[in-house]
Amino acid sequence: MINWALLAGYVLSLIVMIGLPIFLAFVVVRRFHVSWWVVLTGVITFIGSQVVHIPALAGVNALFSNGTLPIPPANWIPLVNGLITGLLAGLCEETARWVGFKVLRDRGKPWGSALGLGVGHGGAEAIILAVLGTGISLFTVLFYNAGHQIASGTSMATVQNMLQQIAAFWGQPFYTGLLPGLERIIALSTQILLSILVWKAVVEHSFWWFLLAILYHTIVNAVGVFLVQNGMADYLVEGVLFLFFLLNFYLIYRFITDEEEAEEEAEDEEGEEDEEDLEEEEGEARNLEEEEEEELSEPESSIDSPDLPGSEEPNPEEPRQ
Repeated sequence: MINWALLAGYVLSLIVMIGLPIFLAFVVVRRFHVSWWVVLTGVITFIGSQVVHIPALAGVNALFSNGTLPIPPANWIPLVNGLITGLLAGLCEETARWVGFKVLRDRGKPWGSALGLGVGHGGAEAIILAVLGTGISLFTVLFYNAGHQIASGTSMATVQNMLQQIAAFWGQPFYTGLLPGLERIIALSTQILLSILVWKAVVEHSFWWFLLAILYHTIVNAVGVFLVQNGMADYLVEGVLFLFFLLNFYLIYRFITDEEEAEEEAEDEEGEEDEEDLEEEEGEARNLEEEEEEELSEPESSIDSPDLPGSEEPNPEEPRQ
């Protein structure tokens, strides 16, 4: 029997996982004047990072399986797994982000590009997981046809096992359907913050920001894996991770406000410089006008004409001959 409240929760999660990244992409492009190429670069950085991350993770698992790496004690396995998966994700994804900003060059220098690449990177992750994870699982439990499976040769034991899993799925509390959407909100905020850190590393030529991004990525992933593998309930895990969301939101907000204030100060300084230049030009123009007026007001110098013969007036006192 279908649990309609649970189904509604999953549908809402799908809407959030697909719709929120698209909405944020439009907001970032219009509000912060970011090029769509920056958002697309974020999508490419996520896909490119997974091309390296997934084989690397499989390789590490193989090293543990064949005994090349010693398997830690059972009580340490959740912590070790969390640190390894988090570190690999951090190395692959932050390196991909760094390459993305380098490829963007001038388009990646404005501070808004940090938000744009983060939305593209985290949005690609959310949409891919929505389609390949939540979407396919929901489609399977809704449209599984036991009769068709038996007719196609699937064993009765396999079909019964699948039916039991479907029954267990519909037996979950209604709020379970909301957890995938909440998880993606937390993850998307983390991806945006990580993009900001890597952007600062590129723009400020500081390797420490890059290391901080890897460290933060490792911590967030490690905490999630550690809690899940220790058997903590899903809603409690998301509750703990929500604390990271609050931190992410605050730091992203501070980044935006600080950069906007810096822009306003720069514009004010430019405006003051323009006013000073204008005043100087007006002063020079006034000085030129005053000089011209002074030249025009000066009396013309008289020119002595030479005496011509016969032009002298006769002297009355001289006797006439």
